Amino acid sequence: MQYRRLGQTEIIVSEVGFGTWTLAADWWGEVADKTGLLHAALDAGITFIDTAPVYGVDGFGETLLADVLKRDRDALVVTTKCGYDLDAPRKFPGQSERPHDWRPEAVRAQLEASLRRLGTDYIDLYQLHNVRMEPMLQDDLWDTLEEFRREGKVRELGVALGPAIGWVEEGLYGLRERPIASLQTVFNILEQEPGLTFAAEPAVTEGRVSLIARVPHASDALSGRVTRDTVFPKGDHRAHRNQDNMLDNFDKADALGFLHGETGRTIGQAAVAGILAFSGFATVLPTTTTIDEVREYAAASDMPLTADEKAQVDELFARNFGIVNRYEMPLKSSV
Repeated sequence: MQYRRLGQTEIIVSEVGFGTWTLAADWWGEVADKTGLLHAALDAGITFIDTAPVYGVDGFGETLLADVLKRDRDALVVTTKCGYDLDAPRKFPGQSERPHDWRPEAVRAQLEASLRRLGTDYIDLYQLHNVRMEPMLQDDLWDTLEEFRREGKVRELGVALGPAIGWVEEGLYGLRERPIASLQTVFNILEQEPGLTFAAEPAVTEGRVSLIARVPHASDALSGRVTRDTVFPKGDHRAHRNQDNMLDNFDKADALGFLHGETGRTIGQAAVAGILAFSGFATVLPTTTTIDEVREYAAASDMPLTADEKAQVDELFARNFGIVNRYEMPLKSSV
């Protein structure tokens, strides 16, 4: 495992991180051995762990980390998030969002609750979760977030964009106007926007802010674990993908054979290594449900792309991998 600095901070993160979302919820398939996955990540050299209060029920995404943090707190970089009202019902039945509550007093209460669930007195990276433009403009909220830093309860601040892909204006405002160390966005070698737009910003090119990639396997089009014919069951988060978009991504993935196979990489490892070849990205958060997946994707850190391979990826992306899209994915925005 290789490691990178988060912006200009003192925080060093593993190039491949570990998210607790799949452990806490069954939206990507049920994980039987939750503890096993977590320890497989640690054994593979992963030190960056991403969670959030809304992962699972009653903050389970955070509480499941308490024992690990109790034993080895200083060796781990933990990020959790704020913004959602954990006690409010979801906007619609199923997998919809809960309402946000960005009042400074509410966010302070969210922080204190997260600290209790995690069993720690500080959070390394505190991210605004699926933020819209309104809280990005809210000075009293950002004053409160800065108070958390001064109090030592939060080391650094970040923004996590979502759900889905987009949120360009929100991300650009954060990079240009707010004191963040990281910006998390959907990014993979098939779906490079708006990640490329963020990567071109001075805050990133000058090293002040690092990017964090999630959905690196394009909802498994780049994992080798599903096919064009796979039908996801009701309740599986991948079923939200437009089917034509999934077919487009499978077609594009066919052009990437030079990154795996004879190179010694699996296609899933090539997807992770491909992201790490882009300047500005500090770490990648694969979606995992098995110990084998954790080990496979973690190993990609030691299988970097060559300069020629990266150039080929850039050339393919520039001409849309030689295909005509069936579906043009819209970029989400609150502006």
